Amino acid sequence: MSLNTLDSEPKKPLVSKVILSIVLVCIVFVIGIYVRIQCSAPSAITEPIALEVTPGMTVRDIADEAQRKGLVRSDVILYAIITYSHDPTNIYAGTFVFEEAMSVFKVAEKLASNNIEKDLVRLTIPEGMRLTAIAETAEALLPDFVVDDYLLMTDESEGYLFPETYFIPKTFTASDLISLQKETYEENIEPLRADIKASSLTEYEVLTLASIVEREANDEESMAMVAGILLNRLAINMALQADASIEYIFDTPLNELPAGQLASELRETQSPYNTYLNTGLPPTPIGNPGTMAITAVVHPTPSENFFYITDNEGTFHYAKTFAEHNRNIDKYLR
Repeated sequence: MSLNTLDSEPKKPLVSKVILSIVLVCIVFVIGIYVRIQCSAPSAITEPIALEVTPGMTVRDIADEAQRKGLVRSDVILYAIITYSHDPTNIYAGTFVFEEAMSVFKVAEKLASNNIEKDLVRLTIPEGMRLTAIAETAEALLPDFVVDDYLLMTDESEGYLFPETYFIPKTFTASDLISLQKETYEENIEPLRADIKASSLTEYEVLTLASIVEREANDEESMAMVAGILLNRLAINMALQADASIEYIFDTPLNELPAGQLASELRETQSPYNTYLNTGLPPTPIGNPGTMAITAVVHPTPSENFFYITDNEGTFHYAKTFAEHNRNIDKYLR
């Protein structure tokens, strides 16, 4: 072997690293250009474009319509900006007129800062809200809404009354709201149906578990992890031991109860919703979960954990064994 050959061999890894670095820089550069283009204004508007926000439209519907009208290049980016950089409840039903091309940021700002039609009201139903609370919220906003009608017609609909910010006429009745919520549920669940069918749970069981996850976890990451843990428990017929299911029995939120009452009294309450005394899922959902919680149940984070706690800062701590779980309690909650 010649001296030249020996000298050239150590340089190959260095050359590979240089090439890889160049490729990565190029990829980042291309992605940056793509995102910048998607955020920029579309081609010039030759005549005013009217975007009509109708009663019942969700933020996703509005973003889709804005892209269809040619106001933005990406409905996904518009949806994200409205959701995370603005208050979606500031978007009122009515007609928004765009006389010039705008960046996606300007479009979002215009939509979120104009009260177009005062004859319509916004009804915000948070994720996880139970049907009795939905009825009380709607009653306060809608003169023709009758709580008893709503509760009677939704007797077996807990879980299907989709949480969303709705823009609706003041004349909406209980029947109108139920129809709108169930229609919105169908729009959001349909993309997940194939995955639900491929899972070990029925659609109703997915909603039931998702309603618990909605109350037990606080973000996308923790929801997916908690969903995985609860599914691990179901798989070995271990009690779910979810405080949220006990709260469904009572009118008083658990965090408003006197110290120690939950452990000493409520966890011994005889009820099919007591997931400390009963194994398996409760008989019905305990609220109406949103897309994030439903997706977490369908696509949980796999792990060998069976326990979790949340410390005073809202951070989750997971454990595989009961002994490890107790150590987490001593470390983070005492």
